[in-house]
Amino acid sequence: MTENAFSRMVDRLDIIELTAKYAYRLDTRQFDSLMELWSDVGPVFDEEEFGLGRFTGKDEIRHHFEVDIYGQMENLCHLTANHVINEIHESRASGNCHVFAQGDVRAGGISRATAYYKDEYVREDGIWKFASRKVIPLTRPEVGTFEFPAGRSPFDQ
Repeated sequence: MTENAFSRMVDRLDIIELTAKYAYRLDTRQFDSLMELWSDVGPVFDEEEFGLGRFTGKDEIRHHFEVDIYGQMENLCHLTANHVINEIHESRASGNCHVFAQGDVRAGGISRATAYYKDEYVREDGIWKFASRKVIPLTRPEVGTFEFPAGRSPFDQ
């Protein structure tokens, strides 16, 4: 194996581990260490297709998780799989992976969703981080009594 091929393999594994750290730290409410996974330069977390908004910068992203999500959720579990790293350049990469998320809504019921993340990664000081993460639904989610910002789930018919 050439040094370049080995380096690319290590990059892929580091990026897959980044997505695993994201799920673990979000689900265990380790918000300080969760924010370390995001770029220092204008990261974006986009849940618009779920009706939950788009957030730019670590402060907005953290507020979304702490207040918008955990303000209504008792707990969460994210399971990620099917990682595909589309391309890796010196300091940038892109990829996607599937996610199944489930949790208990404080006001009652269960929230379940299947989706995939469309990710852009950036290497900062030798460490891969999220530059952007877009959540794209694969199926209609079950939302329990979760209240959406617009007052209505985008999945209601």
